[in-house]
Amino acid sequence: MAHKKVPRNAPCPCGSGTKYKHCCLNKGFEWLVDDDGNILKSMPVSDDVAQVVDEQRQKFIEKHGRDFGPNDKLFFDMPPLEHVEHEIVQAMKQAGLDPAMIYAFEKTGLLVTEENEHLLSEADLAEWEAAIDEYAAQLENRELPDDEENEWF
Repeated sequence: MAHKKVPRNAPCPCGSGTKYKHCCLNKGFEWLVDDDGNILKSMPVSDDVAQVVDEQRQKFIEKHGRDFGPNDKLFFDMPPLEHVEHEIVQAMKQAGLDPAMIYAFEKTGLLVTEENEHLLSEADLAEWEAAIDEYAAQLENRELPDDEENEWF
């Protein structure tokens, strides 16, 4: 199916309420529209990512004797997403990440840093900031003994 670029002056598909040209236009990905009006997010991939996708495709063909279909998972041999997210959170805690960032990751599925925030839509950034603020509000409402000030759960 053919895809067209979202017009610059159209409302941004991310839901921010601003024009596309003032929001996601230069974020390193494109919003596209197909002939049926469905909006798709198109992101370029590095050579390393393309290689991983090709390796997964080959594994899929070896296991199933056919190529990917539209309902097949790229990482078909991975544990359930909930398990992966749990492992990521545990690694974040062991690495000593700010508990507010861990909380926001659990709420949004995003990990926002100075290096990647320019790539995220305004709506995603707003969701991240709301989660950070929610964590701070919860922390303010808790009375913790002095020895528990650095524990967040």
